[in-house]
Amino acid sequence: MKACFLLLTVLFYSHFVICRDFYLGMFKKNDFLVAQDVIYKPASHFGATTASYGRLFKCPITYFRVVDRLGMGRGPFTTVTRGGLRKKFITVRIKSTYNLPISVNIYVGCANDLPKTTRRIRVTTVQTTVAAKNDSQGGSDATGGNKTEEGGGGGAESGNGTAADDTATTLSATTLSAAAS
Repeated sequence: MKACFLLLTVLFYSHFVICRDFYLGMFKKNDFLVAQDVIYKPASHFGATTASYGRLFKCPITYFRVVDRLGMGRGPFTTVTRGGLRKKFITVRIKSTYNLPISVNIYVGCANDLPKTTRRIRVTTVQTTVAAKNDSQGGSDATGGNKTEEGGGGGAESGNGTAADDTATTLSATTLSAAAS
């Protein structure tokens, strides 16, 4: 009784699987997908429906996959007649069961044989000196608007450092503007 139930379960699920897959090889991390094609051939009234796919590539094939798009029945039979993995060409014959149409996606991948290079980004920084002039008697604080009195309050101070830093910035800005004229 259990064997009969197991057999019926296997038959039930083998006919109602949504997608059928046929693949050879393995698609690795840096490989190229060189072909993504769709083949459709309507059902033939006389005998089984047969389609073929053949293509020549510039690189050796490392991955090949055929995916059934219809999901009816057991899917088509796929056989590689010529070429295949580690060749630069492939010829495939696809035969449908029960006179169903053929509708498949075909994916072909090639190995990435380019040398691995690392890119280094060059960043150049240009230092500019800007003298911030505060015309008011004292600079205002960003938090509450309070006046700050550093080094005598006013004149060439920017409020970001000490009075000596502000004086050096002002002197270097003056020197740059005099040199540019």
